[in-house]
Amino acid sequence: MAICLGANQVRSRRTAAARCGRRVIFSMEESNLVARPSPELFQLCAAHPHSHEYWAEFVRRFKPLLARSITAAWRRNGQGAWPPDDVAYDLLQDVYMSVVKNDFRLLRNFRGKTEAEAEAYLAHAAINQTISFLRARQALRRSANEVPLEVLLEEHGELPPAEPARPAAGNLTEGELISVLEKCFDGPNGKRDIMIFLLYASYGYSPAEIAALGMSGLKETSIANLLGQMKTRLKKYLSGPV
Repeated sequence: MAICLGANQVRSRRTAAARCGRRVIFSMEESNLVARPSPELFQLCAAHPHSHEYWAEFVRRFKPLLARSITAAWRRNGQGAWPPDDVAYDLLQDVYMSVVKNDFRLLRNFRGKTEAEAEAYLAHAAINQTISFLRARQALRRSANEVPLEVLLEEHGELPPAEPARPAAGNLTEGELISVLEKCFDGPNGKRDIMIFLLYASYGYSPAEIAALGMSGLKETSIANLLGQMKTRLKKYLSGPV
């Protein structure tokens, strides 16, 4: 597969250079790729599936993020310990396969514009892949299918009555939650913020755990403040016009 070949090529070059005591010198084209924004790299990879250069850069740039996301999801959702090396490797390959399947639909469907949105998008894909694997093994500590509103908003009293085009009080599926969040948060960092909220609400990640993924560029305190602001706005949306 192009992804694996690209990764091996980059690794081979670095290994050879290290043995000779030399620094790795990239070509002008490779240097330009390193500088390309991630949303643009997504489109280049989807449009040029046989390009070793594009996929090598994709692996170089995102493999650490994907590996962290897999490990975090594994530990967070019922396993506790680190995933075995062979399982982590297989999960990473499964994520790569999810990227390339259906004519690279995952990359083609990306609508973000920033580095943080691109990283959040791929982290979410890796987390979903890991959770699907754990669910198949019936190893999850908790269900991620529905999100209780009273827990989500830290409201224990009566929830507001449902209105047309708004979800009924009680539980939201992840799809319903995303639909609500997209109505509430459509600013320049909207996609990034929604992904952070999903990690918190759907998967139970704490601000510290989200910050540790390194996908948003935000520190733990900033993520906690952001979640507080989003909860407040979401409460207003569910109780009436924002």
